Amino acid sequence: MTTGFKTKSSPLRMGLALVALLALAPALAGCSDAQVQDAVNGAVQGATDGDVSLGGALPDGWPAEIPVIDGEIKFGAGNTTNGDQGWVVTVASGTADPLADAEQKLVDAGFEPDTNTSANVGDVGVVALTNATYIVTIAGTSEGVLYTVAPA
Repeated sequence: MTTGFKTKSSPLRMGLALVALLALAPALAGCSDAQVQDAVNGAVQGATDGDVSLGGALPDGWPAEIPVIDGEIKFGAGNTTNGDQGWVVTVASGTADPLADAEQKLVDAGFEPDTNTSANVGDVGVVALTNATYIVTIAGTSEGVLYTVAPA
């Protein structure tokens, strides 16, 4: 069956799976039961065929040229599809404006803001930045940010 969607790879499927899991991961990541975390890690890895971390560490292969804000890494995942690697990471932060901090770190690292890709919806702001290698989209609230990294 075809859906009519044509994509370079299957980022839509992966993205939808990760968005659904991101909604649940922070609640589950706080559980003290290691079996729950192991089960969720296994399910996410099975669904995405990628590296997954439910807190504490950036996923394998996270590009060194992409800095993240100081804070607690709540979730991280990486996946390779058709040779293209992508990552998603959430970071909880206690700073006054985590989105502005994340954007500034990326600018300081040589990324350029894409003024055509920014929005504010309620308490959530979204900004995209690019360099020659990556497109980084960050969504932020007063509690932290979500990084989505894709090849440029």
